[in-house]
Amino acid sequence: MARTMKHYLVILLAVVVCTAWLTPIAQAQTFKLAHCVKPDPEGPYQATALKFQELVEKYTDGRIKIKIFPQMQLGDDRAILEGVRDGLIEIGLVTMGPIGAFDSRVDLLELPFLFKNVKHLDAVIEGPIGKKLLDMDKKSGLMGLAYSVDGNSNITNSKHPIKSVKDFKGLQMRTIESPMRVAVMKALGANPIPIAYAELYTALSTGVVDGQSNPNWVITARSLAEVQKYITITQHIWAGTMILTSPETFAKLSEKDQKALRKAAFEAGKYGRSVYRKGEDKHLKLAIEHGMEVVYHPDIESMMKATQSVYDDVFKEHPEWEAIVKEIRAAGKDY
Repeated sequence: MARTMKHYLVILLAVVVCTAWLTPIAQAQTFKLAHCVKPDPEGPYQATALKFQELVEKYTDGRIKIKIFPQMQLGDDRAILEGVRDGLIEIGLVTMGPIGAFDSRVDLLELPFLFKNVKHLDAVIEGPIGKKLLDMDKKSGLMGLAYSVDGNSNITNSKHPIKSVKDFKGLQMRTIESPMRVAVMKALGANPIPIAYAELYTALSTGVVDGQSNPNWVITARSLAEVQKYITITQHIWAGTMILTSPETFAKLSEKDQKALRKAAFEAGKYGRSVYRKGEDKHLKLAIEHGMEVVYHPDIESMMKATQSVYDDVFKEHPEWEAIVKEIRAAGKDY
C-alpha cells in the first residue's frame, strides 16, 4: 500500500512539473509582422521590425512572439493592410500612402514642406497630434500603434539638375499611388505617373519616367544610381510608416499585453527612425561614388510657393484638417 501511494505521488509530481513546464509554451502566441522591403537590418523597415520583435518578447515575458515576413512575402502594402484588417496578419509595417486609402487623415502628415526639421517632426508624431491620428477611423478596421519612417523624400532624375520649381516643367515623374503625392508633383509642374515600387527601376531604365521622389536609402536599395544622374535635396515630404494592427486583434490581448505592444511599437519606431537618420549621409555618399550629381541647396521657396495650392485644395475637401495643420506649424516655432 505504501509503495502504491509512493508510486502515485511520484506520478502526480511528474504531471505537475510537466504541466508547469509546458504552460508558458501553450500560452505563447505568434504574431505575423509583414512589410514590403528587403530584410536589410540597416534599413528602416527591417530595423524597426527586428527591434519590435525583440521588445515584444521582452515586455510580454515571451507570451507573444513576432515572426517577420519582409519583402512582400505576404503581399504588397495594400494586401498587408487588408490582411491586418481581416485578422490574417496581426501586425503591418506600412508606408503612409496606402494607409490613406483606409483613413485619409494620415495623408495630412505627408503634406509638402510641413515639418521644419526632425525635432519638429518627432514632437508632432510623438505628441498629442500623432496619437490622435493613430486612433484611426473605426470603419478602416485598423488601428495604429506607433510611427516609424520610410524617409524624407529627395528628387532624382536623369534629364537635368533641378535647382528651382521651373526645372520640373516637362519631366515625367514617378509617384506612389497616392492622391497627395500626385497632387504635389503636379503642383511642382511635372507630369506625375503612379507606378508601383516593384516596377520603379524598370520604369526609370526604360524611360517610362524621367525621375522619382524617395529617401536616399532607396537610391542604394534599388540601385537607382545606374539609371539616374541627378539628386536634388528637397526633403519636401516626410514619408512615414505606421506599425499597426486591427482593433479585433488588439482587443483579444490582456490589458498588460496591450500596454506592452504599444510600448514596444513606440520604442521600435523611434529606433527605426534613428537607424534611418544615421544612414542618410552614407547612402548619399554611395550615390555620389556611383556618379550621381547633387544639388544641395535648391530654391526651396519657389517649391513651397508652388505647392501651396495642394494645401488650398486639401482644405476645401477636408476643412477640419486646417486646424490640425495650424497646430503642427505652431509646434514648429520651438525648433
